[in-house]
Amino acid sequence: MKSIINSTLKLLFRNAGFWFFMVITPIISTLILKVEQTNLSSYELNGSATAAKIMEIGSADEKVAYYSGKGRYVIKVYDASGSELSEYLLSKMTESGAFMICRVKTPGMTKEELDRRIELDAEKDRLGAALFLGKDFDAEAVAGAVKDGMKVFILSKDERKSLMNSELTMILGQIRSAAKSDDIPGTLKSMNDSLPKKTVETLTDKDEINLTNKQIDQRTLIGYAFAIMTLGFVFAGIFIAHTAINEKKDMVLTRIRLTRLSDMQYFTAKFLSGAIVSALITTIMAVCSFLIPEEKLGINRLIFILMLFLMGLIFCSLSLLLGILFDNIMSANIAAFTLWSLSAMLAGLYFPLDSTTDTVKTISYLMPQKWFLSITEYLMTGNGKGYIMILGVTAAYMVIILSLGSVGIKFRNNE
Repeated sequence: MKSIINSTLKLLFRNAGFWFFMVITPIISTLILKVEQTNLSSYELNGSATAAKIMEIGSADEKVAYYSGKGRYVIKVYDASGSELSEYLLSKMTESGAFMICRVKTPGMTKEELDRRIELDAEKDRLGAALFLGKDFDAEAVAGAVKDGMKVFILSKDERKSLMNSELTMILGQIRSAAKSDDIPGTLKSMNDSLPKKTVETLTDKDEINLTNKQIDQRTLIGYAFAIMTLGFVFAGIFIAHTAINEKKDMVLTRIRLTRLSDMQYFTAKFLSGAIVSALITTIMAVCSFLIPEEKLGINRLIFILMLFLMGLIFCSLSLLLGILFDNIMSANIAAFTLWSLSAMLAGLYFPLDSTTDTVKTISYLMPQKWFLSITEYLMTGNGKGYIMILGVTAAYMVIILSLGSVGIKFRNNE
């Protein structure tokens, strides 16, 4: 078996395509992990946003579409007032439960800047409306004649715009009524205290994982890296399958059988070659990963490398098996690309599958990347289940692959 492994590796190292996938995929994955960007996924789908609070955003350029709103009417607020009354207005809007308020504080924002921002929001963001609160908001709200202090921009055809207008009118009416007293904030507080209290309780499963916005971004980047690394592992396995297909066509396999080496020993040697190749690709990724701070990864670097190796072992073995069973280089290549593209998409590496059907979610759990992404979430939250799952998931898939492989190879040989 040692000579088969050596000859297989020599053939691989002479293949330019193999070097491409072995070197390029870790480099691309590293570049992805180094990306400095937020809002890479929908925060609201992961329970990170709270319905009873104003969502503070860092800059006017930040898009609010990523916060989704879970059915609530999304309003982006440019708050140039920063007063108690503007805070009261936005808080009351949020408490109603019908609106997602995303506020960016913009003291000193000019009319030209506001018009430019509204134009960009209408073109490049997804929200129901935008609201501007100017420095004159307090005086105009108290006087009951709001003109320049508050401006509403309707940016969608959502019929809930009428609900928003009604809510704004009601709150402004409360402020106008409270203006008759000397202590407006105190009067508004008394008015609210006299209203029935609403209590919201969120029921979650004890095993549900709640990630912060930063962890969601880190998890998303790791998912993209998994997708690219899977491509490298899948085609590494296919290149090994190419050697087996060519050896069969060139009668090399027949000569090997004359040495009394069984078919299972031969294919075991190929599987061991796949493990070595997976280790080589992972080693390159390990070296590249030191360009990324560990806190940027969100998990321990060694555990991250171990996950990549084990995932590579699964996909390298799986694509090797498919290539041998198809017994044709072109068919094997098509099968490898199909395996990579479908598994990455159905595992939720590109976009979350929270809103898909139960059938798609069930299929998703058949994909190895789905489990490794779940393991990443456990590790980010410090849950010890992640360490057990790493070994358990790998062992389960390897047992399935080797079992199917032994049956498939016997079937192929009998055929």
